[in-house]
Amino acid sequence: MRFEHLRQWLLEDWLLQCNGAGAPCHRLMVCASGYESRSSHWANFVMQRLKPEQVCESLVFGFTDRRCNGSRSNNDQIFKKFGFDIFDFASNEEKGVSKKLENCITTLVASRKHIPMEVHIDYSSMPRRWYCALFQTAHKCLRKCDSLYMWYSGGLYTNEEYPTAGISDFSLFSGQPTITPKVRTHLFGLGFDRIRASAIFRVVDPQNLVCFYGEPGVKSEYVKRVKTDNRDILAAAQYEFSVPVDNFTVAFSKIADVVRDYAQIGDVILVPDGPKPLVLASSLIPYLFERRGIVSLHVRQRKEQQSSALDVHASGSIYGFSVAGAHEQ
Repeated sequence: MRFEHLRQWLLEDWLLQCNGAGAPCHRLMVCASGYESRSSHWANFVMQRLKPEQVCESLVFGFTDRRCNGSRSNNDQIFKKFGFDIFDFASNEEKGVSKKLENCITTLVASRKHIPMEVHIDYSSMPRRWYCALFQTAHKCLRKCDSLYMWYSGGLYTNEEYPTAGISDFSLFSGQPTITPKVRTHLFGLGFDRIRASAIFRVVDPQNLVCFYGEPGVKSEYVKRVKTDNRDILAAAQYEFSVPVDNFTVAFSKIADVVRDYAQIGDVILVPDGPKPLVLASSLIPYLFERRGIVSLHVRQRKEQQSSALDVHASGSIYGFSVAGAHEQ
C-alpha cells in the first residue's frame, strides 16, 4: 500500500488554507464523543474558526459504554450545538463504525463526482480498534484526488495513577508472518501503562527486543515517566529509540527505517502502545512494506479488568497529517 502525498500539518495552516479562496472542496468531519473532555476539543476549535460558507458534513461516534462518565454529556452538547448527529457504538465494535463511515463516504463521493473531498478524523479519544480501522476504511474509499486528515489533541495527565489494563489476547491487525523465521524481533511501543507492558513482555518473551517511545512528548516530564516506569523492559532491549509524538510523518519514517533494518535478519513483530499517533504509525507499517514477515499485533484488554474512565483534558496542542486516497478514479 502506498501512502501518497503524506504531509504533516499545523492546524492553523490548514484553517488558513481552508478559509482561503481555493478550489471547491467538500468536507466530512469524523469525531468521537466519549468521557474525555478532549473528545470535542478539535471540533470545537475548528468549527468556531471556519468561515460560515465552509459547509461540512459530520459523523460523530458515541460510546454505548460509560455514557454517564466524565465529560460525555458535555461533549454531546458541544457536538449538537454544531448540528453534529451522534451514532452510538460499543467501543469494541470497529466493524460497525467502519461500515458507517464507508457508507457515508461512498454516498458523498457519488453525489459530488467532480469535487475533491476531505475526510477529517479526530482520533484523540478513540480506541485503537476504531481509529486504525477508520483510517483503513477512509483511505481505501477515497479517490486519489481526495485527502484523508488525521488529527490528534494531546492530553494532560495529572498525578493520578494512570489506569492500567490487563491483557486478554493478541490479534493480528496487519501483515503476514512467515512460518519458520530464523529470528523474531519484537518492537515494543512504550507508554504509561507499565503493568500492561510487563504483562505483554512476559507473554511474548521476545528473542530480540527493540523499544521505542515518544520524545518529545506532550510534556517533557512524560518522557521521563515512560523511561522510569519501563526501566526493566528498556534494560532488556537490544536497542531503543524515540520518535516525535507531534510529527507523524517523521515518526512513521523512523519506525519504518528500524523495521527495514531488522527485517533483513528475520520477522519483525510490532506491538504498539503509548500515544495514539505512535500506535497508528506502528499499525500501518506492514502495509508500507507489503511483504511477509512484518506484522503488527493489537493486544486486547480483559473486560473484567477494563481501565477506569479517566477524564483526559486537552493540552491545547493539536497534531495532524494528511494522505491522498487510494481508490482509482
